[in-house]
Amino acid sequence: MEIKKKCFWSLLPLILAAMVSLSLSSCGDDDDDDGGGLGNGLKGWYTDLNAVAKQSDFNIINEAIYNGEVLSSYRYGGQTHTYVASRDLFIDGDGMYNDSDAHFGRLRFTIPTPIVAIRILDDQTLISYNPMLYIDDASSEDAVYRLYAGPVFGNMTYYGSGSYYTYVKVENKIIVSNGDIYTVIDGGLIKDGSSSKWSKYDPTKRN
Repeated sequence: MEIKKKCFWSLLPLILAAMVSLSLSSCGDDDDDDGGGLGNGLKGWYTDLNAVAKQSDFNIINEAIYNGEVLSSYRYGGQTHTYVASRDLFIDGDGMYNDSDAHFGRLRFTIPTPIVAIRILDDQTLISYNPMLYIDDASSEDAVYRLYAGPVFGNMTYYGSGSYYTYVKVENKIIVSNGDIYTVIDGGLIKDGSSSKWSKYDPTKRN
């Protein structure tokens, strides 16, 4: 058993070199994307489009704001604190959307934020994002996904700073240096441990 372990570790550099060689040959034919991320090749932006905020998600919040609904009320420090639905209640001073606090009552966690997205830059580098939702132009970080949130909140964008990782592509697998593995399927990716499809999308377009 000990001899087999030593043989494995002595062969490990050759195995890794073979993986890199395979990745270069398999990725070399990938076309460049069109700048927006919708090229025919592997390069581009990917996210689970079912997990990002949509205009319809804001309907229940908009109705509560129009009706001046009291979301919560409690006594603390000898005073009564009442939280009434309003645009300013959901947008902080930096322009970031937030509904995670207990005082949002039934509307707590209505809108998904943060989301997860990746951008494949080239044959060996990708950027991973966990962006938060902001009012348009409220952040100087990378604009990862744009949407129209309806008449109350208007144009909004998921902004975030990405983390760079290297990866190798072996057959239909993308193996990332942070331990993530993706399976390449028609029109997108599936992350290991998940059944959700990550579709390629254009971050310059508003949804």
